[in-house]
Amino acid sequence: MRFDLIKGFRSYLLCKSFKSSRNYSSTIKMQVFTQKRNPITGDTEWDVQHEDYDYHQEIARSAFADMLHDTERNKKYYRALQLAIQKVHNHGKKANVLDIGTGTGLLSIMAAKCGADTITACEAFKPMAECCIKILQMNGVADKITVIPKRSTELTVGDDGDMKQKANILVTEVFDTELIGEGALSTFSHAHKYLLEEECLVIPDSAVIYAQVIESPLLQKWNKLNDLVDEDLQLILRTPKKMKDCAGSAAVHDIQLSQVPREAFKELSDQIPIFYYDWSGHSSIDMKRTVQQLFTVTNTGKAQMIFMWWELNMDPEGKICLSCAPWWAHPDANLSSESPKDTIPWRDHWMQAVYYLPRELIVEKHSEVSLISCQDEYSLWFYLQDEKTKHKHYQRPVCECGVHMALSRTHVSYLNDGRRSKKLLQKVIEEVSKDSVVLDLNGSSFLGLAAARVGAKSVYIIENMSLNIGILNDYIKENGIENVQIISEPTDEILEKVTNIVCDPNFSSAILPWENLKVAYLLYKYRNKLKDGITVIPTSCEFWAMPVEFQDLHKIRIPLGICEGIDMSIFDTLVEKSRMISDSEIEAQPLWEYPCKCRGLPRKLFDIHLKDLKPTFACDGKNPIVDSEIEGVNPVNGFAIWAVWVVGENRISSGPVDWPNFGDNVNWDLHTRQAVKILKHSRTVTDSDVWYYQVACDLEKGQFNLHIDWVNEE
Repeated sequence: MRFDLIKGFRSYLLCKSFKSSRNYSSTIKMQVFTQKRNPITGDTEWDVQHEDYDYHQEIARSAFADMLHDTERNKKYYRALQLAIQKVHNHGKKANVLDIGTGTGLLSIMAAKCGADTITACEAFKPMAECCIKILQMNGVADKITVIPKRSTELTVGDDGDMKQKANILVTEVFDTELIGEGALSTFSHAHKYLLEEECLVIPDSAVIYAQVIESPLLQKWNKLNDLVDEDLQLILRTPKKMKDCAGSAAVHDIQLSQVPREAFKELSDQIPIFYYDWSGHSSIDMKRTVQQLFTVTNTGKAQMIFMWWELNMDPEGKICLSCAPWWAHPDANLSSESPKDTIPWRDHWMQAVYYLPRELIVEKHSEVSLISCQDEYSLWFYLQDEKTKHKHYQRPVCECGVHMALSRTHVSYLNDGRRSKKLLQKVIEEVSKDSVVLDLNGSSFLGLAAARVGAKSVYIIENMSLNIGILNDYIKENGIENVQIISEPTDEILEKVTNIVCDPNFSSAILPWENLKVAYLLYKYRNKLKDGITVIPTSCEFWAMPVEFQDLHKIRIPLGICEGIDMSIFDTLVEKSRMISDSEIEAQPLWEYPCKCRGLPRKLFDIHLKDLKPTFACDGKNPIVDSEIEGVNPVNGFAIWAVWVVGENRISSGPVDWPNFGDNVNWDLHTRQAVKILKHSRTVTDSDVWYYQVACDLEKGQFNLHIDWVNEE
């Protein structure tokens, strides 16, 4: 999960679904036409959906997020509320609580249990507000909490207002990975100006953002394209200078930093507190500021990026601290543990962030360097400078090379994965000759350009997205390539000349592994015009699956049940209903960030030979967990699915890097996403348990469906 979607309910107001005006009877609901792009065909298609599809999708993709499963967060909010209400009562006053963005009403119910005298909870997303009211009723506190279906900026105070008097306690959770990305600055500022007493208590009381200067060639692969070299490290394609010099994008790269291999980065500074936010109202909140801080370099290296995280001080005394730091900087980490990263609370709604510096800087140990931290109302960015390197301005970095606008960070890292690209290049070098006419099916990669560089007579690259075309043209110019044409669709004349087809099987438009079957779709589409005997790279693909036990990822989807003694079953029912209406049971996740154990042997579901394609195919099967007896407790809470592409004698996996052993942690590929099915309920399995799968694929229409589940014994 890449952002906190509980707050994403508000985006429902911005949805642009097109509703049918037909209503055949008073009991039949209107339908919603939703427009989507088919990643396999590239065509735009219309889907007919449930009338309330928009907000059902918002609910389904947010309510199971791990925020309400975050036990540390819940307990620290609970304790801070208890102390604040007690403090107000000790001063002989009534505790009047305002809960902004109440969602399920969890914090409001906590306030009621702590003895608050009045509680006003505002929630802008009306379906959520209605659900909240039902939760309050189920928990017997509906008479103590007033729910207002408005944004906090729309609340009024007075005899005829939403609130009879201003509140003296504010509790809210309007934070994201960047802390301020959900509008926290304006929310707190408005509340203090219009909704709160001057002497009030705010939960949380304050926040601190920390930064650390880092060298990491691994993570830099997610930011800048490297030169393309072969197995002998001979240069094949030089990255254009404009891409090497580009300042990149200021967009945050949110990531589970605790899962980055420790040897993959070097700390060049201590953690530096860069911004302090006083939510209590005792000092003003700056909507825009730039801070320059001198620090002492701790290690010699190349400063490439900033690691960022934040902490909340829940109470004025600073006794209750909630930290989002990675394990090596976390105040509660057990550094003497065999696995310190597993000793800190896990959360996905608040991760850590990577900000790539506009310009790398070589720094020497013990030298002094300036970190420039910039903030506007919703985001952050950073610069680094020393006496020799000065910047003309500290404006928000903007991509000028096209890469950071056209390609996702995951796709950039994929293109930089030398282990994979060398296998593809080796096969291209083996098969392409001076008489080869090459057709590249994927213009979001560089395999066709590589074919041109290693001696092909001519190369045609299929691409119709202008940003991708711009990137290809920049590479063509930088490398002096003259035998390449970029086309939106090959003519019959071109197809009849083609001798070799190449396709890096990772399209920039693909999210789920099978969406890269676009290569099969295109080959089938052009089959009648292609000559016999053409070579195809890759030759085939396989799809694999296995049962797993996620350490934490399952928390983004499993029901809440009872949360801090509060019954959330109504919420679970709402979410499950919405999920059935709007969401697929399988989603994409970068599993290297989410540890899991192998709880069943990997099984091949099916394979596709790219020179022997059928228009449609379907298959199913049953698989035992293992082929021999297993011992101990073996819980399964999900399935992982991935693709393996066959390139000559080599196999390129988008799943495990090493063959998984039962009961061990899986070492996942860092540069692709895998498909995941998270089970609603965990299941303890034995060697007698069996799971099944069903696959249906239509290459003519570019459709693919996969279902996977347990075989239930009758």
